[in-house]
Amino acid sequence: MAKDYTTNRSLARRNQNNSRPVKKAAKKFTSIIFIIIACVGGMLTYQYWTSRTFREVLGTYVNRAYDPSKAFPGRDEINILLMGRDVDRDRYGRIVHTRGRTDTMMLVHVNFRDQSADILSLPRDTLVHIPGYRGKRRISYANALGGPQLAVDTVADFLGVRPEYYVLVNFKGFEKAIDAIGGLEVTVDKRLDYDDNWGDLHIHLKPGTQVLNGEQAMGFVRYRQSKDGDMESDFVRISRQQELLRAIKAKLSSPGVLFKVPSVLDTIKNDVEGNLSSAQMLCLAHFLKNLADESRIRTETLPAMSGGVFVRADVDAAQDLVKEMFFDNQ
Repeated sequence: MAKDYTTNRSLARRNQNNSRPVKKAAKKFTSIIFIIIACVGGMLTYQYWTSRTFREVLGTYVNRAYDPSKAFPGRDEINILLMGRDVDRDRYGRIVHTRGRTDTMMLVHVNFRDQSADILSLPRDTLVHIPGYRGKRRISYANALGGPQLAVDTVADFLGVRPEYYVLVNFKGFEKAIDAIGGLEVTVDKRLDYDDNWGDLHIHLKPGTQVLNGEQAMGFVRYRQSKDGDMESDFVRISRQQELLRAIKAKLSSPGVLFKVPSVLDTIKNDVEGNLSSAQMLCLAHFLKNLADESRIRTETLPAMSGGVFVRADVDAAQDLVKEMFFDNQ
């Protein structure tokens, strides 16, 4: 019995010695977890007290105000005019603070009931009547002449669809937003090389699938002309814009990206003009993310004919397409 007792004590001592590294590792792991929690908690607390946007978005999550029935009460469908604009420069290449012409214009129809989205791209050189002005001008001039509200009125007059909401983003804000979410994966259709020192635009992209940062993505959608002077139509540029939209949709499906929305909105708040609240923008981001079936997102370009420096709409074809995209489900 004494021998068994001694043996048992030896085994217990050996097991105790063997368990010490495990206990130390467990304590170390626990300490790391507490440090991470403390850091994250501190960061969230700091953001809560310093960022109004963060408080708004946090309240939206807590109250589930991103649900369409709360973000857009009483609305099953909405129309949004998305616009991107460049800066204007004087003859010395210096930035002039103006409203700016819109380089990109898309009319979006969101159907919460049917879980679908229709996006109609409008070539920037399309000739239209701008309310309050004689004759016809490029649709891109509407914002420069009267701001986003005149652009909304112009689209309503031209297509018979009045956007209830609008978002106008300058190109720097666009770049910042893409950088804030970690870039976008797109397929570049061909080698893109262009330098415009006066406009501070430099595009150098190789063909193939790749992750683009904000500046590169901006070059991807703005490319119109090669170093040799070969021009591309607005319709080619629009196809790249739509490729970027697909990349944004894919990015929103990535884990954790939606949690970056507060910092993205804070980053670009001085570069965006619009009438959507933070809760509504978060709702639309959720909605787009949850459209798993690509067939639920339809992208089209206004039927038109290029006439040199202008684009003329094919009126009959445009009316049929607008009816199909914006009115048939009502």
